[in-house]
Amino acid sequence: MNTSHSGGETLRLEVPATLKYLNVVGACVAGLLAEVEDVAERDTLSYTVQLGIHEICTNIVQHAYAQQQENNRIAITMEMQTQPRCLCVTLFDTGERFDQSAAKDPLLDEGQVHGYGLFLVRNVMDEVTYSRHPDGNCWRLAKNL
Repeated sequence: MNTSHSGGETLRLEVPATLKYLNVVGACVAGLLAEVEDVAERDTLSYTVQLGIHEICTNIVQHAYAQQQENNRIAITMEMQTQPRCLCVTLFDTGERFDQSAAKDPLLDEGQVHGYGLFLVRNVMDEVTYSRHPDGNCWRLAKNL
């Protein structure tokens, strides 16, 4: 970890874009949150943040990289900010563009097999933004602590 400009700590990692590395990402999140003092319901917070990040990573693997088969990576930056006190996570991939207009909220009364991921992320995180850059996709997730 190195000290960032916002008074917090920053962790950067890059993982292969496969589902089997989600446990590594989750362990990093849990480790960062374990170091934060005065956090209410730490276990619940850690679980929900990991869930949000896992959902975005899963979407990257299954959708952004659906047509690309080799050497796919996800670059992740986790920044523990002090003012305001927040965990900000940026996920970057070089896969296909995400079509925001195609991401509809699930029909909760009718039930469905797919389509809950982004809805879930938006409900467990305090901020969820997506942007397309010339060289790839960038997701920014934030959770106030």
